[in-house]
Amino acid sequence: MNYILCDPINIEKYYPFTFTRPLGEMRIFGGTIKERWEKLLGCKVSYLTRSYLSKLYPTTFKVGKNILILSDSNIDLDTAQTFEFEVKQEDIDSKKKLKEEVENIINKFSVKSESGKIKTSLSYFFSISNFFYDLKSNIDCSSNPFLNDDDGPIIIEEGVDIMEGAMVRGPVHICKGSIIKMGAKIYGPTIIGPYCKIAGEVTNTIFLGYSNKAHDGFLGHSIIGEWCNIGAGTSNSNLKNNYETVKMWDYFDRKFKDSNEQFLGLYMGDHSKCSINTSFNTGTTIGVNCNVFGSGFPRNYIPSFSWGGAAGYRDYDIEKAFKTAKIVMKRRGVEMSSHYEDMLRKVFNMTSLFRT
Repeated sequence: MNYILCDPINIEKYYPFTFTRPLGEMRIFGGTIKERWEKLLGCKVSYLTRSYLSKLYPTTFKVGKNILILSDSNIDLDTAQTFEFEVKQEDIDSKKKLKEEVENIINKFSVKSESGKIKTSLSYFFSISNFFYDLKSNIDCSSNPFLNDDDGPIIIEEGVDIMEGAMVRGPVHICKGSIIKMGAKIYGPTIIGPYCKIAGEVTNTIFLGYSNKAHDGFLGHSIIGEWCNIGAGTSNSNLKNNYETVKMWDYFDRKFKDSNEQFLGLYMGDHSKCSINTSFNTGTTIGVNCNVFGSGFPRNYIPSFSWGGAAGYRDYDIEKAFKTAKIVMKRRGVEMSSHYEDMLRKVFNMTSLFRT
């Protein structure tokens, strides 16, 4: 049996994060959506995603029975939206025919999303509260009394460094190689992806990975992409002064819409950064590869590849953006591949309409 995770038809509802990845690469408690499916199925799965992402996330078809799983379905084969189809050797040899068949299958998937927003209220991977940590992690002895799993599990993966004085209240999942700096205050439900540096106060937030919030400041009810940097003293609002529900930018409808959520903070796409002491309003969306700086509140929606702040924005020169991105990635020992660069160029072109 061969399983393939398929992006939903309305993938725009998960922008800016799915500009640069399939939906299955989003993190939930216990791993990415893909990792959770692989654990359930006991085998590797591949992706069926948009063409400009396919070099980074290729599809594996196998002769015999193949099952497409809609990646925003419940992680449960009994309730997930699936479609089974047979693949012959001649289908694999003739990619065109196979592509047409798969496109027909995708069009049969019904769209079930109500608001389409990625929720930061996370389901627990474990049914009981526990404290799990890898023996290769470095947890300062003085910090142990400040790890509280009364409200949910604390999962600490290999190579995590929790410095003295840090306070963590579950449910919290800290992925491999991340650093929790001195005096950090982390409330669940929160996921800190691999190789992040986290300080200050964080609550109800997902870091997808390789991102830094290395200084004081508050971040709540937010999702931060990969390769982001949040300047010292930066904070976001996650509750309006009048306690009303929060409006956020909807990429699918291309306008602000009521999220029906009272608490919503900052959505920041991959490779975006902000300067010291930036203040983000409730329900702010920042696209991919933005550089936000200056005094005053930035706009509640900043298109991808924008450079500026409250005083106004201009296009972020794509070659300068790539130069910075390559430096940032190399600091974590990652070289930007040609396929990754091609993907970012495609996102730059796709989002030009929003910048004008």
